[in-house]
Amino acid sequence: MGSRCAEPASEHSSTGYLYACSPFSQPCSYFFSVSVVYFPTFNLNGLLHFLGVSFLPTFTMRVLCLHGVGSSGKMLEAQLRPFLKAVDPSFDFVFVDGPFPCERGPGMAAFDGPFFSHTAGYSPEQMIEAHEHLDRTVDDLGPFDGILGFSQGGALALSYLHRKQTQNELRPFKFALIMSSVIPCSADVGVCEEVIQSLCDQTDPSAVDQDQRVFLELLDRTVGEARKNNALLPDIDLSIYEAGGDPSLAPRIMHPSFVKQKIWIPTVHVAGKKDYSFMRAMSDVAYAVCEPKLAKKMVHSGGHQPPQKPSEVKEVIRALDWAIGMSDRFAHWNL
Repeated sequence: MGSRCAEPASEHSSTGYLYACSPFSQPCSYFFSVSVVYFPTFNLNGLLHFLGVSFLPTFTMRVLCLHGVGSSGKMLEAQLRPFLKAVDPSFDFVFVDGPFPCERGPGMAAFDGPFFSHTAGYSPEQMIEAHEHLDRTVDDLGPFDGILGFSQGGALALSYLHRKQTQNELRPFKFALIMSSVIPCSADVGVCEEVIQSLCDQTDPSAVDQDQRVFLELLDRTVGEARKNNALLPDIDLSIYEAGGDPSLAPRIMHPSFVKQKIWIPTVHVAGKKDYSFMRAMSDVAYAVCEPKLAKKMVHSGGHQPPQKPSEVKEVIRALDWAIGMSDRFAHWNL
């Protein structure tokens, strides 16, 4: 597992902020609490440094970054270069590698290996394994304020946040920036359990009920299309959802119609207009499993990649500032 932090950028976002110590942010020796404060025309930390003020602590917004499948932390850092150059330099982005060696992922032809995956597969047991590895990462490298996930990394972040919430565990992130997410899969065997069990028990394929039809339609236009385009890693054998399949091994696709709790932290979802239709459908699912009041959705002009145009990068940064502000406002909500 590797760890990298973005270098200080020479360009700043138009909105800086000061984030005070809290039980969830980077430890310091000052015992007080301040809300997120926004300064629309300058960065406070930079101004204090310019004025030679050294008696105030410097606060860092720490964000854990998860790459896509068949990639690495170093590669994601390269993909995010325009964003990292534009965001406020007080951010500390920590890039890590997934624990499983993997073949080169889709769209990674320009990069040399090694390549990694965050999961060995997407069954409930394999998702639990991925969550436990993420737990260890947070314990070793945290604490963190937020999480950034691209593609498979975005789906893992949402799956992880959802499980923490449904099990009433302390959530280690207060906001999430999700870019081009693949379809999230749950570690909870109870998610979509009834519809998956009914599909595996089905003896007459022509007699599917409404729930089965809704589930299969989403499965076909996301996972099914990804398999046809050789864009699904690790692979999912769709026959597992047919008669005779083992429901205990079937990935718990987080279909919004069957997920009872929405993810209740501020999330920003970014997708590419030129991405494959099945990838945009997956990103739509990722957005739909989040609480609408705390979710913001954006589309940039590119494909399956983080935004590259300066104007679009700035829009993402503004949305990130919104998510940070919302996380402070709703910190006392525990739904």
